[in-house]
Amino acid sequence: MSSSSSSTSVKEAENRYGVPNRCWCGKGLDTWVSETKENPTRFYRCKIALQNKSETHLFKWVDEALLDEIRIVDAKRVDLLHELQALTGKVNVELESHRLWLVGRAEEMRNEINENMVQLTKAIDESTSLMKAQIDAKVKTHTNSKWSINQTAAAMAMIGAITYLYWKLL
Repeated sequence: MSSSSSSTSVKEAENRYGVPNRCWCGKGLDTWVSETKENPTRFYRCKIALQNKSETHLFKWVDEALLDEIRIVDAKRVDLLHELQALTGKVNVELESHRLWLVGRAEEMRNEINENMVQLTKAIDESTSLMKAQIDAKVKTHTNSKWSINQTAAAMAMIGAITYLYWKLL
């Protein structure tokens, strides 16, 4: 392996973020505990690096990796929060649009109902007036008929009385 590709790989290994799964070489990692009293912390180390100390393979402190993971999770949480806020804004806009449509539709329906009520009231008034006129005509016809009958009866009675007097006087 050339030194430039090795140094590129080492930089990639150093720039890894979070808890590593494998070394840049593809080998698995082991977790070790530092044997120094100044730094008794655990670390990740490539299996090959343990066998061949001259090669530069992955080395990362566990604490650093966990902090990286916490930062990754926190960044994802912030991204999700922003996405949620954007989605909430879109949903609120959509809900307001639907609310305005419903308000407009309710107003249209109210106006339509009022127009129908006005037409119905007019129709009822016209029907009532027509029925009253028909009833009045019938009553007047019956009243006129009774008046004629009464007049006819009175005239007959007078004719009968005149005839009776005429026959008596003759």
